[in-house]
Amino acid sequence: MRLLLPASHLVVLASISCGGAGPSTRSPDNRASQPSDEQPTSSELAQAQMPCGEMDRIHAHDLGSSDETHAFTPCSRSGPRDYSALVKVTTIEQGVHITIDATDDEVTLLGPDVKERDVVLVYPKGKGSKGVEVGLVKTKTGYSGDKIVLWEDLGVLTDEGTRIDVAIFDHDKSTHSTEEMHVALAVSTGKSCEKAQDENMEHIDLRAKRSATPDLTKEQLGSPMRTSSFFARCGLPDSSKADICVAVKRGKPVGVSVRVTPSNNRLAACIDRSARHLSFPASEQLDVVHQTF
Repeated sequence: MRLLLPASHLVVLASISCGGAGPSTRSPDNRASQPSDEQPTSSELAQAQMPCGEMDRIHAHDLGSSDETHAFTPCSRSGPRDYSALVKVTTIEQGVHITIDATDDEVTLLGPDVKERDVVLVYPKGKGSKGVEVGLVKTKTGYSGDKIVLWEDLGVLTDEGTRIDVAIFDHDKSTHSTEEMHVALAVSTGKSCEKAQDENMEHIDLRAKRSATPDLTKEQLGSPMRTSSFFARCGLPDSSKADICVAVKRGKPVGVSVRVTPSNNRLAACIDRSARHLSFPASEQLDVVHQTF
């Protein structure tokens, strides 16, 4: 394993960062709606039912992908007609967009007490962290809602990433009962540079013949990251610094770590995504390229 430590500095554009909010004890005024008097037929409820998700499954979402991640929630103990739902996760410019589309035979959205209505809470850093309530809108066979988890509300971006917990409280007014269900989401940009190095420790066999292929030079390895053009669209402000580490094997990045100072998850994720699409000179051994902008 070889380490390459060149450094350069560039002036680019400015960006902003945002914070989060805590859970509300009232349903959001701009989203919650009183259930319609129109009741779905048994046939419509049957068609709207969704598969039941596994209770303890962790659903992984790639922050660098434009694809949606789908996660079915656990169903009610009474079955998918009583409650079933699909959670969708998408990476957008502002962060992580989470939507829920639920089938629920008895919907109660309004009321001052969260224990007496249907509630969905998103915990951006897992159970025990500060949560935010999802605004819900009544549909004929249940409800729908969405919430954006901002980049700066996320924790670790690489390896196991940040664990987001979606907590669902299904309240049935007729029986004065509430069921609690959870969907666990692990959002990550991918394997870190450090973990890739740990998994590819070089073992030297003194009995083996020396390869006739010469080692790559620092200039060859560093050429794809010589300038900031590969992440120009991300907009690194002149007041910030980006330290990039890329572990490369057979010409492809197998681990990336990006540290932006001052901390900025949106920028770090954007640069990370750009670095993972670079092509490097091919080598059978693991090479590590560092660059600072």
